[in-house]
Amino acid sequence: MRLAVSAMDADSPVRDVAPEFWNEPDVAGDYPQWVLDTAIEKRVEALVAQRGRAALAGMADRFRSNGIALHVAADAPTLEMLEDKAAFTASLVGDPMLCPTIPVRSAAMFDAAVESLAVNGALACVKPAIGIYGAGYWTLNAKGSFDHLADPDARRITPEVYAAMLRQAQATGKQVSLLVMEHLPGLEASVDIVADRAKVMLAAVRTKLDANRQRIQTRHELIAHAAGLVARFGLHGAINVQYKQDRHGAWRILEINTRAAGGASYCDEVGIPFSTTWIDVATGAAQPFDAEIDAEIVAVIRAERRR
Repeated sequence: MRLAVSAMDADSPVRDVAPEFWNEPDVAGDYPQWVLDTAIEKRVEALVAQRGRAALAGMADRFRSNGIALHVAADAPTLEMLEDKAAFTASLVGDPMLCPTIPVRSAAMFDAAVESLAVNGALACVKPAIGIYGAGYWTLNAKGSFDHLADPDARRITPEVYAAMLRQAQATGKQVSLLVMEHLPGLEASVDIVADRAKVMLAAVRTKLDANRQRIQTRHELIAHAAGLVARFGLHGAINVQYKQDRHGAWRILEINTRAAGGASYCDEVGIPFSTTWIDVATGAAQPFDAEIDAEIVAVIRAERRR
C-alpha cells in the first residue's frame, strides 16, 4: 500500500511529509472531474476527500464503478445540510441539547430575535448561517458603540450597531442569512470521532480548559449524544462534533464538522489512536476502540488553540 496526498499549494508543508505528493491544478468547477480522472489514472483504490466534498459525494457511483472507494462523511444532501447552520438547526428541533437559535434575514428579524432571547435573561450572539472557523461571529454584549473598534479580537458589538449595519446592507440590496443564538459562556468541548458507515469506531472528548490546556477523555457524557448524531445522519470517517456550556452549565450542540478537527492529533499524543483508526477505516481494517474494555484515558495536554 502506498499513500499519496494532493494540495493546490505546490509549497504546502504536507509535501515534506507525504510519501507521494500531487499538485492540484486550479480547475475551479471542474475539480470533481479532475479528482476522478486522476484517481483512475493513478490507480487509486481508496480516496479520502477533503475539498469539494459535497460535489464529490454526488459522483460516488462513478467512483464506485471505477473500483475506487470514495470516503466522504455523508451523501451530498446531508453534507450540504450540515454546512448550512440554519438547516442543521431545523433538523434538530426538539433535541434538548439544541441551543436556542433564531434564523434571521433582515434587520427587523434581528431586532426581534435579540429581544426574544433577552426575555429569558439570555445574552445573544450572531453568526452567518454558512461559515467556518468562527468567521463573522459576534457577541452582542459591547458596552458602547466604540468597543468593537477598540478591541476587534474580542468579537463584541452592540445590537444597535449591528442592526444599523444590517439596514445599510439591505439598502444596497445585500441578502443576509444569519443565526441569532443564546450566547454560551461556558466550557467548549469537541468530540473527535472516527466512524465506519454510521458506526462509531473511536470517540474522545477534548474539553478546552483555557487557552493553553485541553482535557482529553475517552468516557464522557457527550459521547452518547454525538454517537446518536452519527447514526442519525449516517456519518462516516473522521468528523468532529462541537458543544459548549450555557450559563447554567448545560451542554449545547454547536455544529458537526464533516472533517477532522485540527486538534484531533492531540488524541494520538495521549495514546488514543485517532489517526491510525481512520487509516484502518479507509483500508477496511478497522476495529472499534472500546473504552469499556481498554483503560479509560483521561489526560490534560498543553496545546495551541486549535479547533
